[in-house]
Amino acid sequence: MPYAKTNLFSEKTVALSEFAKALSHPARIEILTFLHGQSGRTCGEIVAHIPLSQPSVSRHLATLKEAGLLSEQQRGSEHLYSLETSQIQRFCEAFSQTLKPTSV
Repeated sequence: MPYAKTNLFSEKTVALSEFAKALSHPARIEILTFLHGQSGRTCGEIVAHIPLSQPSVSRHLATLKEAGLLSEQQRGSEHLYSLETSQIQRFCEAFSQTLKPTSV
C-alpha cells in the first residue's frame, strides 16, 4: 500500500495539509460553523443540526478532534465538543502567510 511521503516536507507544511484535509468535507465545515460561539455541544445536539446520521457525525467529530480543531470533555455519560479556537487561529494565520501573494 502506498503511503504519503510526508517526511519529505516541513512540519509546518504537513500540519497545514492536515488542517486542510480536516476541512475537506462540507459536514466538517458545518460542524465548525455550528460550534462557533457555542460552549460545548453534545453529539446529539450536533446531529440535530446536521443532516447526517449519528455514526456519520461521530466520524466527522473524530476527524476534527484528531486534527486538533475540536476538544472533547466528558460530563457524565455525555461528551461535549468545543472549538479549539487558538489552534484554528494559528492554522488560519499560517495558511494566510503561506498563500500570501508576493508583490511583483
